[in-house]
Amino acid sequence: MKIIFLVILMFTIFLYPDSSFSSQVELKPCIQVAHCVREEWDVRNTENPFEEIKSIIDVTPRTKIVELNGDYLHAEVTSKWIKYVDDLEVSYFPELNKMIIRSESRVGESDLGVNQNRIDLLKVKMF
Repeated sequence: MKIIFLVILMFTIFLYPDSSFSSQVELKPCIQVAHCVREEWDVRNTENPFEEIKSIIDVTPRTKIVELNGDYLHAEVTSKWIKYVDDLEVSYFPELNKMIIRSESRVGESDLGVNQNRIDLLKVKMF
């Protein structure tokens, strides 16, 4: 019985390689809304939304993708003058046609609208 199970398991591993599995991450909610923005987007009308947002983020100035795992992306965005680092996260759920974007400052009480502007700019470029 164990051998049959192992054979079936091995067959499914070859049938469905790692690249076909998505590692979706549910992004945590914003606790301090003065320096954090989290939005859910309906990406039903976009052909390949995760690849598109990844390519937009990849060419954004002072932005470095530090983690890319399936349908999850984490980037660090460094401010131009003071060199503060903000976290930008994207998680894509293809079965729901939903993308969650989260941008949060690591320090400070307020971000003076920087994170909302970042999310808005990404949205304009996506749609």
